[in-house]
Amino acid sequence: MGQTITEKIFSEHVGREVYAGEIVRSPIDMVIGNDITTPISIRAFEEGGFEKLANPEGFAIVLDHFIPAKDIASANQAKISRDFAAKHDLKYFFDEKDMGIEHALLPEKGLVLPGDVIIGADSHTCTHG
Repeated sequence: MGQTITEKIFSEHVGREVYAGEIVRSPIDMVIGNDITTPISIRAFEEGGFEKLANPEGFAIVLDHFIPAKDIASANQAKISRDFAAKHDLKYFFDEKDMGIEHALLPEKGLVLPGDVIIGADSHTCTHG
């Protein structure tokens, strides 16, 4: 039986034919974080005792929901992400001077491409395909 485009993408990443309904372990091309969900992940990362990212080139943070900050809580969310990006010298950190809607910005910059496997904790991540 033929494969869907999603099955073909995962097959390419996993190194064997993959079909709907399977649970697979796949390499991830890009992890996307934003100013709402990233601070939660950062807290879990630090509480887990982790000190460095496994693939910093495959991790992007885009501050696009609360910038400019609407209140102190929003400003604190951005600060957590800024501090983490600075601490880990993230290449793909997008703040006020170089930002946009995360799901448009990353394809525009060529950081996510057709056929990539992308993960993000935002309901619009599926717009990447």
